[in-house]
Amino acid sequence: MSDQGEKPSPPELELLLCVLKDYRQLDMVLEGLLELGIGGATVVDARGMAQVLSKDVPIFSGLSSLFPGGNADSHLLLSVLRADRIEQVTRLIEDVCGDFSAPGSGILFTVPVRRAKGLPEGLA
Repeated sequence: MSDQGEKPSPPELELLLCVLKDYRQLDMVLEGLLELGIGGATVVDARGMAQVLSKDVPIFSGLSSLFPGGNADSHLLLSVLRADRIEQVTRLIEDVCGDFSAPGSGILFTVPVRRAKGLPEGLA
């Protein structure tokens, strides 16, 4: 059987999600992504559980100090990346933000992407 005419398999993709607590870190991460040739990311302003509870549910207002980083504004960075770029991007984010080992400093994780539409040529 001939392989002629068969499309190459699309690259494996992952969705990187990163919660950042400092807008200055966000700017540095976005600039670093551009330097790596990654031009696609979405940033969403976010509120953590402690912020929501302490502001919207009066009984919890005094408990906000129990949630590390709970008073800081959060920014959710989302980017669909080829799986072979994840380590490089993770290193960039850790160089800017640290390793997220301190409670309340942020979160970084990825999930596999099974299907995607509308991505730039060469990504999907």
